Amino acid sequence: FSGHLDVPQFIRDLPIIGKEVTRTLKEINTDPNSIVQNVSGWFQSHLNYGRLVLSEISKNIFKLCFAVMSLFFFYRDGQTILNQVSKALEMVIGPRIHHYLDTISETTRAVVYGVGLTAIAQALLAGLSYFVAGVPNPMVLTIVTFIFALIPFGPPVAYSAVSLWLFSQGQTIEAIGVMVWGVCVVSTADNVIRPLVISGATQIPFLLIMFGVLGGLASFGMVGLFVGPVILAVLLAIWREWLHEQVNEPLMMPKATLAYDPPEEPLDTPKK
Repeated sequence: FSGHLDVPQFIRDLPIIGKEVTRTLKEINTDPNSIVQNVSGWFQSHLNYGRLVLSEISKNIFKLCFAVMSLFFFYRDGQTILNQVSKALEMVIGPRIHHYLDTISETTRAVVYGVGLTAIAQALLAGLSYFVAGVPNPMVLTIVTFIFALIPFGPPVAYSAVSLWLFSQGQTIEAIGVMVWGVCVVSTADNVIRPLVISGATQIPFLLIMFGVLGGLASFGMVGLFVGPVILAVLLAIWREWLHEQVNEPLMMPKATLAYDPPEEPLDTPKK
């Protein structure tokens, strides 16, 4: 069968597959017995890759199922667990633990609101650039950008993809405009709106929340988005409580100081 197999022209014109198919059929035409070796080698290489992919997918599915199961029990028995933990910590730390737990709850809730509002703001800002640049279906792309904005460092992926598409269509000025608007406005809004929302809801200074968000992301990744502000909120609550206790303590002043000496009653003064 040597020399009887040929590759159609439309398959040769395919970007990546065409060259590979042409090379494989050329080897088969030269040595028809090599087809078994080629097929076995192809299966062996892709089988190892398939095992790796299947292993990763299985691990992630197991983690997802474990997380969903854990959430079910936490939602069902969350209040009971919180009451028990609160009583246990109260015996160790004291009544002030209730204030700390309330601070953690308020900060976590504020972070969730901050993520959602920031994603909405970034999606609207990015959608405005899509509309001005004349991108097809800007509303759909705005929704996609909102989904990406829920993930840290997700918006740059969205507007960069749109910018690359515009550049491939020959719209160079629009592509540069979308990219510059995304870098200067959309990405910057993440570092301003989110700390503002969190600090406004928790009465924590804007600078501390910004350090908590950025530092948490740099240290712990996506989980640090919640851990960083919570840690700072608890530390700030402890700091304010400690200062409040110090202010409320009676000042122990000596009877006589270098700045002021109280007058002494004479010994021979008769008492009334």
